[in-house]
Amino acid sequence: MKCAVYILLSILIVAVSGRIDPKNLKCLVCRQTFEELNEAIKKTDKWKLVDVGNFRMDASGNTMQDRVPAHRSAVYISEVIDGICKKMDDYVRVYYKATGKLAIMQLITREGSMNPEFSKTKFVTDDDLNKSLEYYCERMFEENEDEITDLYKNRPEDEVMPDAEREICFNHAKYCEEWMLPTAEDTTWTDAMEQEYVKIHGPDPYGFGGMGGMGGMGGMGGMGMGDMGMGGMDDMPEELEDIDADDDSLPKDEL
Repeated sequence: MKCAVYILLSILIVAVSGRIDPKNLKCLVCRQTFEELNEAIKKTDKWKLVDVGNFRMDASGNTMQDRVPAHRSAVYISEVIDGICKKMDDYVRVYYKATGKLAIMQLITREGSMNPEFSKTKFVTDDDLNKSLEYYCERMFEENEDEITDLYKNRPEDEVMPDAEREICFNHAKYCEEWMLPTAEDTTWTDAMEQEYVKIHGPDPYGFGGMGGMGGMGGMGGMGMGDMGMGGMDDMPEELEDIDADDDSLPKDEL
């Protein structure tokens, strides 16, 4: 499966390319980072406390430190976001077929299955292949680290902070504008719409088209590479045949 995913994505990168608005992509990465951060905080033991402070001594020789919930310390937030950024290349850039609006989605769901939302989208990759989603995530945190850590640190009683995304991504960093948010118009995709899309653009050569889950979207469920319209391994472009799927040097930042 790992080999098939890498090869599939390599072909998609070669086949579909377009210029992506960097501000739009920053917005998507910023919003997804806070969604992942809130999910991580939900799973954190709230009873854990850590010492924070400047380690100076008061007049009595006591260390001037405070104890705060671990999930509200700057160190914890930094470590979690660092981990989120490293996972950001599990996401791919896509356009919604209905409107052409940009989005980022995980190729594999948290449950380990192919993401059924891909039936509504078309893969795309930025012309600037050197800048991965991990890169955008890291730059976002570097540019807003103090504001992010202060925001969480100053609200220790809140388990999650759904407004943090808007406070940072919209109000402070100003990456996002309202039109960038997905709407029902973007995400609505029916069988009839797919049929009209195919009449104009042709069938999806990668097996992601159609409705009804990955197994019914042109045959991703339980199918081999040849069944997905890619001709099987023998028909792979010569430059892709040399790819070692287990090679850590595989360029994931274009996915």
